[in-house]
Formats: sequence, structure tokens, C-alpha cells
Amino acid sequence: MSTNNVSSLSRFMIFEDFKDQPEVLNQYMKIIKHRTFEPNTLIIQEGKTGSEMYFLLKGKVGVFKKTPAGDEYKVADLSDQMNVIFGEGAIIDIDTRSATIKSLSLVECFEIDRNEFEKFSKDHPDWALPVFRRIARAIMSRLRKTNQDFMLIYNALVDEIKG
Repeated sequence: MSTNNVSSLSRFMIFEDFKDQPEVLNQYMKIIKHRTFEPNTLIIQEGKTGSEMYFLLKGKVGVFKKTPAGDEYKVADLSDQMNVIFGEGAIIDIDTRSATIKSLSLVECFEIDRNEFEKFSKDHPDWALPVFRRIARAIMSRLRKTNQDFMLIYNALVDEIKG
């Protein structure tokens, strides 16, 4: 794999443990696909199953959620400068997607499929475990933030009811 691909991969936090080990990143590049999405393309759809995790290399995506009434609202914008991953829950769990991701510009991503990652994990457990841990930390961080947001809304609702 090219040095450029390895350096692109090394900027993402889940590969932090391997920044100085290009041989490990080269092995990861063997299971990674390069994907390009035109503007306004649906990458992940809330409620649908999926097995891919993405690394945002170039461009900007929007994160959207649906209300119980079915209305879509934007939760966040993510850009390549943020070195973000999305869809990482699909690597750990076979379940429906929790949000919709749409390209807001021309987008380039790396993509890892769960099945490929599972095979890689069996062949290279010492290289997969640190990545699993970092994915789990990212998910736990989002869960903590969601819990804080929930409590903020709950407290506001209680204050409103109390008048």
C-alpha cells in the first residue's frame, strides 16, 4: 500500500496505538476499501442494518436523526479536519443504524466491513484488540454525552412542569 494511505489511516484515533508501526497499518489497508460519495448521497440510513465502518478522509457529512413523528433533523456536521469515524457500531454489533449519514459535499472515505474485520481479528488478535478498545471508548463517550443531554432535557421538563 502507498505511504499516503498509511499516513491517512494513522490520523484516526482508533489506530493511535500503531502510529509508529507502518507494517500494522499496511495490513489494515489490505481490508480497507476506498469509497467516494457524490454530494447528497445517503451513506448510512437510520433503522437499516449495515456492516460498514467509515473513516472520513475528505469532505463533509451530516448526521441526521428522526423524531418519533418521522421528521428528520440534523444532529451534527462532520468534516475531514475532525478525523472522524462513523458507523463503528456495525463492527461490534449486528443491529440497525442509530443515525443517518449523508454526504454534504464530495466525500472520500475508507471503509471496513465487519466480516473482513472479524477475519482480520482472528488472524491478528494483537492488532485488533487495541482497535476494539478504542471503538468501545468512542461509543462509551457518546453514551455518556447522550445521558448528560437526557438529564438536561429531563431537568428542563421538570422545571417547566413545576412552573
